[in-house]
Amino acid sequence: MAAYRSGFVAVVGRPNVGKSTMVNALVGEKISIVSDKVQTTRRRALGVLTTGEYQIAFIDTPGIHAPHHRLGRALNETAKTSLVDADVVLVVVNGGQDPTAEDRQIAELMRQSNLIGEKRAHPVILCINKMDLLKPHYVEPRWAAFHELFEPDDAIMTCMTKEHNLKELVALLVSKLPEAAPMYDEDTYTDQSMRTLSAEIVREKAIRQLRQEVPHALATYVEEWEEEERRTVISCVLLCETEGQKAILIGKRGKMLRTIGTEARLEIEKLIERPVFLELFVKVRTDWRQSERHLRELDYLNGG
Repeated sequence: MAAYRSGFVAVVGRPNVGKSTMVNALVGEKISIVSDKVQTTRRRALGVLTTGEYQIAFIDTPGIHAPHHRLGRALNETAKTSLVDADVVLVVVNGGQDPTAEDRQIAELMRQSNLIGEKRAHPVILCINKMDLLKPHYVEPRWAAFHELFEPDDAIMTCMTKEHNLKELVALLVSKLPEAAPMYDEDTYTDQSMRTLSAEIVREKAIRQLRQEVPHALATYVEEWEEEERRTVISCVLLCETEGQKAILIGKRGKMLRTIGTEARLEIEKLIERPVFLELFVKVRTDWRQSERHLRELDYLNGG
């Protein structure tokens, strides 16, 4: 009988390569919110996949990028810490494009963390995602370019929209995990609280409704959570940086805020499996992304 395998897999890559979509698909639960906006993932989100033979604790990390503010630097630091803590590193890249400056930045960060080279600290798996965007005559040169950049132990091509090669990816990851007992009980699929998940759901619904300039300046947090006999009452704050952004969030006669609230409430009810009364409040905190105090209060300086 094969020994049980268990460990942490850090999922790293530049923004919008499909990391969160991949982790959600692999775990079978919504661990991280997803949108087409860069820097949607801001916390180190843990997603746990457990079977009778193995347990993989996926660490979904913020996309590594060139930061323009204190928040960006904090997100990069969160991703860097996850590299060091993991048993296996899964590098996700966009197969539809040649390696970018941000891909090279990630490779340099991995080199600094002793994750590239013969004496690497942990196994590295390269996942070339979005293979549906890759024309046949580009497969070999694109594969070679990413191999040369990251020097992985193994590599695989995937397509999240069609869930192509997911089972093969899991098998590859399991083969690199150490022999160990499970770290979490079989019913655990994330270490995030319901408050955190609910606040993130509100942010996801807002991001999907908003214009390009607002999502980057938006944060959410649950201010109050009260369990009543027949429902859960949640007060959630949407934090932005300007009065103009606040007006956009609220919308004409409150229409935008009501739309965000309705969509979020329906998903939160599915999450906690009971009726929800959701109140949304919009507050302005100028330059909160540059404020260490605000970032600490939002738990962005503690790895999520």
